Amino acid sequence: MSLTRLEIHNFRLLREVVFEPGEKLNVISGCNAAGKTTLIEAIHVLATGRSFRTRRSSELIRRGAEGLVTFGIVREGVCEHRLGLQLNRDGRVIRVDGEAEKSAAMLAQHVPLQAITPELHYEFLRSSRHRRGLLDWWLFHVEHDFYPRWLRYQRLLGQRNAALRNLSAPRVCFLWDEELAATGEELDRSRQEFFALLREEFLETATVLLEGGNASLTFKRGWEEGGSLLEQLRRSRTADQRRGYTHLGPHHADLTLGLQGDGARTHASHGQQKILVIALRLAQIRLFMQKTRRRCVLLADDIGAEFDRIHRERVWGMLAALGTQVFVTTMEQQDFSISGSMPEMFHVKQGKVQPVPSFATTLKKSNPLDVEMLK
Repeated sequence: MSLTRLEIHNFRLLREVVFEPGEKLNVISGCNAAGKTTLIEAIHVLATGRSFRTRRSSELIRRGAEGLVTFGIVREGVCEHRLGLQLNRDGRVIRVDGEAEKSAAMLAQHVPLQAITPELHYEFLRSSRHRRGLLDWWLFHVEHDFYPRWLRYQRLLGQRNAALRNLSAPRVCFLWDEELAATGEELDRSRQEFFALLREEFLETATVLLEGGNASLTFKRGWEEGGSLLEQLRRSRTADQRRGYTHLGPHHADLTLGLQGDGARTHASHGQQKILVIALRLAQIRLFMQKTRRRCVLLADDIGAEFDRIHRERVWGMLAALGTQVFVTTMEQQDFSISGSMPEMFHVKQGKVQPVPSFATTLKKSNPLDVEMLK
């Protein structure tokens, strides 16, 4: 899968852009506030329905505009799909091949996407939800019954928690225990199977990027080993009623990164933390491609920050060798010929995107945006 065409209308400072990237490595250069991060942010919104920079959708709309549009064409083999998202102050409209969709999950199914941002390692180390999401992204794209099962677990968990907070009906909150436990253990089995693959791939990747380093990765399922989830839910009923929520289950699963036998969060430098999280992302993408025989999209924003030259070149080399579509932002125009790979180069200035003339790129500026197709 690759994104072959991107159209943007009134997205932050990008008023009107039509962009046709290459199928592999795309390098987007420009000075601060030129719009290079906004360009890949628009790809992220098109593929996921949300930004990696803000939770407030209204911040994405260009000042003075009524709304924004992102439209893309993705190709997988001989098939093409047309994806569109229109956002205004009242809500959003999502279309896939001309059909309205209620959920952004339909976008994600067509564009498997990962992002490496300057804040990624902070988010990963700070948020257990973010860490669980790394496992669940892979399972969402690889196991077709995982997402419905995950939705069912979230619904059951919400019902149990609501009943726990309703002190007038103390027994009602336990009506969902058996189904919650059965669904939770199914989720856990899927995560455990993937984690075994991920851990091995991650350790190999981290060893290369850190030139040794003795990295580690551990997984906790969210309840004690050696007993069923149902048994432990029953034993914890009193404690759950006191707390007002369910404190055991796969919604509390977690990953822990380590380096040299210590936790990476407290004992690794910022640069080391970033490399470890990048190694996880790259391992995840490689496993996805091996399992599905599909390509995905990787966004890498200012990936060289906090790295010395040696580590920066190692990361660049792995990105070039992925064999998937990669978008990288950088401050300076450079020759990024890595391991024989010649990237497509683009330069962003004052919200305009231009190909670097010395590279074979295509950027169609003259085609008007068909904003009406999403209305």
